[in-house]
Amino acid sequence: MPRILIFLLFLLQTSCSTAQVLGISIDEAVESLKKGETDFILQAELSNNFPRAVSQLAQLKEIHPAAAYYAGLLIDEDTQDNDRRELGIMLLCAALESPSFPAREEAAGKLINIILLDNNESEVRNILAYLDTARIREGAELLVTLRISCLYALGNYSEVLRHLSTNSASSLFSEWNRFIALFAEWKNNGNSESLKQEISSFVFADIPADLLHWALQEAVSLEGLLDPDELRALSARVSPLGQRISLNIYQTLLSDDTIVFFRHPELIRNLGRAFQNNPAMRNEGSELFRTWSVLLETGEDSGGEYEELLSFLKTLDDDAIGIRKFFVNFFAGLIERALSNFTVSSEYFLRALEYAPNSLQSDASIWYVLMNALNGSSAGAVEVFVSTMPRWSDTSYFSALMDRLSSSLVRERQWAALNELFTALEKTGPSPSLAQYAWIIGRAVEEGYLRTGRSAESYFRIAFEEEKASFYYRTMAASRLNEDFNPDSRSALAAGTRAQRRSSRQESELEFLLGFFEYGAAQFAMPYIRAREDDLSIPELRIIAEALAVSGRWQNSLNLVARYMRRQDYQLESQDLYLLYPRPYQELIERFAREADLEAEVLFGLIHTESHFMSSIVSRSGAVGLSQLMPSTAEEMAGRIARQGGPDYRGLNTDLTNPEQNVHLGSFYLRRLNDLMDSPILALLAYNGGMGRVRNWLAADVRRGNPAGGLPHDLFLESIEFPETRDYGRRVVGAAAIYGFLYYGKSMEEVAEGLF
Repeated sequence: MPRILIFLLFLLQTSCSTAQVLGISIDEAVESLKKGETDFILQAELSNNFPRAVSQLAQLKEIHPAAAYYAGLLIDEDTQDNDRRELGIMLLCAALESPSFPAREEAAGKLINIILLDNNESEVRNILAYLDTARIREGAELLVTLRISCLYALGNYSEVLRHLSTNSASSLFSEWNRFIALFAEWKNNGNSESLKQEISSFVFADIPADLLHWALQEAVSLEGLLDPDELRALSARVSPLGQRISLNIYQTLLSDDTIVFFRHPELIRNLGRAFQNNPAMRNEGSELFRTWSVLLETGEDSGGEYEELLSFLKTLDDDAIGIRKFFVNFFAGLIERALSNFTVSSEYFLRALEYAPNSLQSDASIWYVLMNALNGSSAGAVEVFVSTMPRWSDTSYFSALMDRLSSSLVRERQWAALNELFTALEKTGPSPSLAQYAWIIGRAVEEGYLRTGRSAESYFRIAFEEEKASFYYRTMAASRLNEDFNPDSRSALAAGTRAQRRSSRQESELEFLLGFFEYGAAQFAMPYIRAREDDLSIPELRIIAEALAVSGRWQNSLNLVARYMRRQDYQLESQDLYLLYPRPYQELIERFAREADLEAEVLFGLIHTESHFMSSIVSRSGAVGLSQLMPSTAEEMAGRIARQGGPDYRGLNTDLTNPEQNVHLGSFYLRRLNDLMDSPILALLAYNGGMGRVRNWLAADVRRGNPAGGLPHDLFLESIEFPETRDYGRRVVGAAAIYGFLYYGKSMEEVAEGLF
């Protein structure tokens, strides 16, 4: 049992007030835990005095800098058990004395929510009593924010303002600090129009949900602070009943006060989403957003309905008007798209593009224009893709759309159009899509479908050397070039990473995140990792990914590795391959691969792609377990296995979350598909898309290619109309190639060629 859990056991058993048992004081308990003496249950005394008890618990930092914080997480702070809740708050206060900056920051954030949102005066006074006695050098500015939160909750508004005027509050909670100061100013000194405007602008900004809930709670209690329409708009933003209720509130506002949406443009986004997601109201939304778009573009109101709104808009500068034009046109485009009015939708998105406030919003506008284009002819889509390509900020953002278009063009044998897209992509620079298109054009040239004046090998070389390309395309290109694709040829050894771990542990953020795994709180770790991963180095993220894997959180580990491998500055290292392609359940998978006469790397690749080794996972379609079997398929395979003298997994004996059963049934099913489809790659496609569907696709492809016949299987894979099955085939082949390379002494090209 992790040390921190044992420590919590004795704390919980004491209910914060028992006498010493077996002569163990809290000091002695900490010392015992530091020495690793965890083979007995410790019991100790905590003072009935809240500040003194917090100081006692602060000694947990001797075990680990953030130990008190992890312990606080392990106690449900929403529990109805008052003793447990009090202990949880004590532990969070104790974490404020941690030498770990992240622990102090996170503890302060949780305490602010307890102070201001839970509205429990006794708890607030306890926390304030601790703050009055706390002597903390590191992170003292956090105490200022906590103190003004307590003072505000207790109604001491003049003290809040005095304290802020003489102390520097934490910039980490600048939004909380600002709101507390504004509300305290309102309550202490009375209202003013300028203060009202400042609070109104702030409360409608894009702020965290907990802060928004508290701000609404406070605004409702302060008469005259916000207009009734603003209060209704805020309540719609935080409605727990969903967008249908929000839309009802917004519709009432539209009839009373349209200006509120333009005073606070965030509401235009909320209203647009509400119309988009409510089929019965889309036509009404379409008409409204069309009117607003014309109004903003022309500045004229022929019907006289929007004179007051036009007067308000004249008070705004060009940038503020531009933001409102972007929101109106972007969400008008979404509503029209939901109505299948793709041409009109694209017109709105192109208008929004001209006012996009940043590159992300610009790419989003173009993305929807391209999505709309894909609903028309392939030739029209190619024209739109090529014409917008120079304006793409992040080419990888459009990879899925490029894949969808390439599939359609390969299916239609539009090789010249594919080459036109490739030529345009080549001008934009390296990208995953460039490698994909280079591979397809190279194969078309090789098969004689297309003449370009360049050799097939020149296209394969582009795909092979594109470092951001998938392993699938690089491997396939290497096989055509007779190259050896060795993905870790420039890699650091795992031993080097282990040595780095010892020095990296000194970093506060890394130490804080690793502590979740070392002290029994791994189930809470992922939100903290996601919040910090952009600021962590790749070597640090590599260590965290390993900790996730060791704790059995395979999917989280694989996803983390995949994310940091997409960074612009990323360089492949061998340990990343081992992290991205691990071998959980190795004995089971290898044993059943042998029994089914399958290559182990192929079965590993299938399970990696299907479930990320999550044995209890259930898909939306009902597929279960490691190899993602549908119950009906599993029952059929169970019957076949039993009739051949194997274990009986039928009926009540079936448990698809059981790794042994699942892998046995999945490997047996893949073997059967191999025999029926007479092709390993077609068997894999049938495993995902269904045998009947794959056979229908093959027959249709032969008809399209008449008299030349069907495409080679690698190009047939590119033509499959189901994106899931198309991507599945490439992912399994790529994963199998890596598994063969890492663990089974095979080249990646050898594995890929064997599957085709």
